[in-house]
Amino acid sequence: MKKLLVFLGIVLVLGLVSSARANLVVNGDWSTGDETGWTRWRAPWGSGEQWNVTNNGPTPPEGTASLSNGIGSWGWFQRIPVSVPGPYTVSADWAGDIDGLGWAEVMLFSCTDGLSNDDVIARIDVGNFEDIAFKKDSWGMNTPPTAWGWEAASLSPHPQGNGGVIEATCPEIVVALKLGSTLNAARWTSWDNITVVPEPTALVLLLIGGLAMLRRKRST
Repeated sequence: MKKLLVFLGIVLVLGLVSSARANLVVNGDWSTGDETGWTRWRAPWGSGEQWNVTNNGPTPPEGTASLSNGIGSWGWFQRIPVSVPGPYTVSADWAGDIDGLGWAEVMLFSCTDGLSNDDVIARIDVGNFEDIAFKKDSWGMNTPPTAWGWEAASLSPHPQGNGGVIEATCPEIVVALKLGSTLNAARWTSWDNITVVPEPTALVLLLIGGLAMLRRKRST
């Protein structure tokens, strides 16, 4: 009987760990458009921004922010509940053209309790360095060209950013996508295959909880 309980406990723990490693982003591949999981956002000082789900990438569909003329800063975000403390990592693929005072970002930050969506949008718009995982801009942060084909966003870390890894300090984290420009010109960025997963430290805590559950089962 004890061997059976041990086996069932191991299966339980492995199941918990496997579940914890699952992608926490809802609709990160844009398979259901941008109305599931994603919330559109824009800075109040822009105009002419466009949000689209396109079919131009290597694994379509993908989310594409674009601007044919005008200026602005805009994109999408998700508020993700987290139940396990510890570090979380974001990854994404992207392509775009931001030449001439343009920028593109993937952001990840731990959200302070009680923030409204307007508060989250204001924080995304400000773009504190510590909230930025990956960034391209047209004034020297990354090696030219400022028009690029599909690649991993992790190839363009922000020098003072978080590198795509943050510590969850409250029960919610935010992943945000941003395109911006202060020059009247055409701009676009597409994002696809966006994931947020817990890192091993968080999984260890989950494993410890699973083992404690196993010990309780064995002692009864």
